[in-house]
Amino acid sequence: MIEALTAERYHADPAPQPSLSSSIANILLDQSPQHAWLAHPRLNPNYVRETDSRFDLGSAAHMMLLERREDRIVRVHADDWRTKAAKEERDAAQAVGKYAVLDRQFKDIKEMCDAARKFLMRTELGNILDTGDAEQTLVWEDNGVWCRARPDLMSKDRKIVLDYKSTASAEPGAFSRQIGRMGYDLQDQFYSRGVEVLTGALPTFVFLAQEITAPYACSLVALSNAYQFVGQDKVSRALDLWKTCLLEDSWPAYNPRIHYAEPKPWDLTLAEEAALQS
Repeated sequence: MIEALTAERYHADPAPQPSLSSSIANILLDQSPQHAWLAHPRLNPNYVRETDSRFDLGSAAHMMLLERREDRIVRVHADDWRTKAAKEERDAAQAVGKYAVLDRQFKDIKEMCDAARKFLMRTELGNILDTGDAEQTLVWEDNGVWCRARPDLMSKDRKIVLDYKSTASAEPGAFSRQIGRMGYDLQDQFYSRGVEVLTGALPTFVFLAQEITAPYACSLVALSNAYQFVGQDKVSRALDLWKTCLLEDSWPAYNPRIHYAEPKPWDLTLAEEAALQS
């Protein structure tokens, strides 16, 4: 299924059975099944989705740039959030699914989105922001496991999936160094797998990285074949582990045995150098 659902419906998990998402898969691999169970809306009966009332320029830009929903951004005429009136406006906006920003922040968001639009128009992706479909919900079954994803933007022909990441540095090398640590390789292959199952065509997954400070510079980054292989392996391991946990209804945390920490190669080098100098 590819359908336009609300964010609330998506995050509540619309699949026939508790489904695997890329964020849950990352928790599953980086932490444990028990952590994944705790973070899942259909498994944890006490689950409450965390919301962050702090201002996030990237999230607001995401809403305006990709969803084209400037109407969901509420401008608060205040210098900061310290006054009671400003806090009440922010809370009221959040209660109805809107995003409150200060006037000065709104200017930054507009400049950020303008910079991203101008950048994309100079690339091979052209006017994808205007012609693509934003925030579509994907639900599919993969070898007995239900999965879900919510790509930021897909081209009409589903050949391109664009994912927007705000970051301190959009320099391609600097952004690439975040990919494994942030689980972006898993996200890339998980989303691509979903699109392929539902449409029959494997898309090209592209990250749009944008800096959160002026001049709000952007870059486009895609995974090499080797990096895609790493992401595919993570997705396969997550699917297998999720399937086992669901079938056995077993959600273990960390292995109880004693783990022995090994030094990294550079730790050994430093120790050897220090020994030679002593």
